[in-house]
Amino acid sequence: MDIEVKTYSTLYNLVEADENEHELKKLAILFLEAMNDWPAFNQDFISEYLQELKDYFGFPITLEKIDSKNKVFDGKNGWKIESGSSIAEMIEFSKLFLNEIEFEVIIQNILNYYNNEFKKVDFIAELKYLATEQNGRKTFAKSGYRPQIKFNFSEQQTSGIQTFIDKEIVMPGENVLAKIKILSPNFFANLLKEEMNFEFNEGSKLIGTGKIKYIINDKLEYKASC
Repeated sequence: MDIEVKTYSTLYNLVEADENEHELKKLAILFLEAMNDWPAFNQDFISEYLQELKDYFGFPITLEKIDSKNKVFDGKNGWKIESGSSIAEMIEFSKLFLNEIEFEVIIQNILNYYNNEFKKVDFIAELKYLATEQNGRKTFAKSGYRPQIKFNFSEQQTSGIQTFIDKEIVMPGENVLAKIKILSPNFFANLLKEEMNFEFNEGSKLIGTGKIKYIINDKLEYKASC
């Protein structure tokens, strides 16, 4: 299963969904700003951007190398200067708050943190649990509960871990916002949309319905050509 953050899109979505304020989130925002400013058409892969940074600024990337390059404007490198400035700000911030100045280590720390977050979520959904009298569950569900998920465009079902947001348990008949991590993301690649409805079941028993609010894993996002 692919659980590594590899693209700008997925990292951006994870940062947007991160409700906590912390140093690694600030570093990730600066990195995303730098990547967004880099003059590369439709570049989405983080590894490609990092290689182009090294090719341009030299390896290892340091504040001194960025400063030296950014002093030279040739009429064409304006966006690279902007990108380098965000990388320099990222290194300065990391030095001040995390006592880390090595660019490679800073990037790895960001990706390690959001890789762990990515293990918990493919999309965020609003869940509606059926009441017991509607033939729903008879007992509460705990965060981490793993029912089967089914979308109306396919008979294929997949296990979907529900990590509740701001709750640890949900009673029958209640609603909750949750992070959903599905077992078979490759099967649903390029097929899911925001506001798409689904159901979740225990075996053949319907126990609730959901609606996708926000897609985190960019591989799942619907593409008309697919």
